[in-house]
Amino acid sequence: MTAPKIKITGVTAVHGRGEKERQLLRPTSLAIHEGESVAVVGRSGAGKSTLADIVLGLRAPSSGHVTVGGQHWHTAAGRPPRHRRHLVQGVPQDAGAAFVPRWTLRQSIAVAIHRLTGDRDTDARIRAAAERAQLDLELLDHRPAEVSGGQAQRAAITRALAVDPAVLVADEPTSALDPATASAVSDALLRIVAEHRLALLLVTHDPAFADRCTRTVHLTSPSERNTHP
Repeated sequence: MTAPKIKITGVTAVHGRGEKERQLLRPTSLAIHEGESVAVVGRSGAGKSTLADIVLGLRAPSSGHVTVGGQHWHTAAGRPPRHRRHLVQGVPQDAGAAFVPRWTLRQSIAVAIHRLTGDRDTDARIRAAAERAQLDLELLDHRPAEVSGGQAQRAAITRALAVDPAVLVADEPTSALDPATASAVSDALLRIVAEHRLALLLVTHDPAFADRCTRTVHLTSPSERNTHP
């Protein structure tokens, strides 16, 4: 088997120091290979979103490490190196709020492409990514408030794909959508991961979505005595 797209080894997270220190994430290890989707489930407070933030490079682990493509993901300063940040991209819960309100979707995606890849010729990237996400190209010239929740989520997927990621991190990407739209978005994500050989880390409370993933990882909160195997 080839090396995993992403490997998480003994990662933990704590908040505060000394007597005020509080553990947010118990030691967690997992690997995701190309074409695989891993659902992370557990009760509130188990550290699911904290793990997502660590993988996205938004915070450094308190211990343990993450590798992407075999290289350490976090620098000594705690953030991924700038030239590698495009490799891990997020699909948020509230996609509409993740775009600049006064800009069109196209403008926001173009800025992300330039910032993460340095590429100023963004049209081809946007078109290819929108087609993968099954987003109507005409919607790219609308502002976030002018599209539906499902369309905004497909735009968020388009933005993630446009910078050539290796890993997608989706934190409750369907929780704000109606059942039919949620099903369509989950279909799109899983299809994209399989067809384009990406790795997906999915945080979800939706057991049906989790069951469709390659496998499921159960996290337990630091306050729980028993852990899942």
